[in-house]
Amino acid sequence: MLHALEELVISLADILPLPVFAAVSSFVEEIIAPIPSGPVMLVMGSLAQVQGYTLLMLFGLAVVAAFGKLLGALVVYVIADKAEDILAGRLGSLIGVTHAQIESFGQRLGNGWKDYVLLTVLRMLPFVPSAVISAGSGVLKIPLRLFIFSTFIGSIVRDAFFLYAGYAGLEVAGMLLARFKTIETLLLGLLVCITLGILAYLYLKHRAQKSS
Repeated sequence: MLHALEELVISLADILPLPVFAAVSSFVEEIIAPIPSGPVMLVMGSLAQVQGYTLLMLFGLAVVAAFGKLLGALVVYVIADKAEDILAGRLGSLIGVTHAQIESFGQRLGNGWKDYVLLTVLRMLPFVPSAVISAGSGVLKIPLRLFIFSTFIGSIVRDAFFLYAGYAGLEVAGMLLARFKTIETLLLGLLVCITLGILAYLYLKHRAQKSS
């Protein structure tokens, strides 16, 4: 199923101009989290090389792709924010964490340059799942100015890396992608385990407090 979705997105490159494909594919792969951005960007970089793109034009593709990813990330942000509003009210009483407490943590971010650097660097890393950052930002409701800046700038660097790898040669790019996909899968699994562990801890702690 995942491979079929990936192939479907990549097939759009046959019917869309490369800049349009960059924006559309980035938007789709951010919303449909299982679709990895690496293969899409690698194919795009390879096509750019075939079509005679210069390095400056390749950077332009990275900017367009980052804009598409930003739009997709905003959709994920809003959905995660609304889901947190609903779930926090229902689960908050079980784990002892209120909606206000969750969002107050997010509002502490964005008040200094270190927050901008940290979140932007996370967005730059090729092996960090982008959709997880978008969803987490929506749950915490971090300031939009921080979210938009870090997503756009970080995505330009991340996309430029994959585009250039595809532009330079798919053989080397394939080796890099295999390693990054393994690391991304491990990180995603680790994040899920940590999240479940935190929720279980909060639930048990809340029950202990109620019974004492």
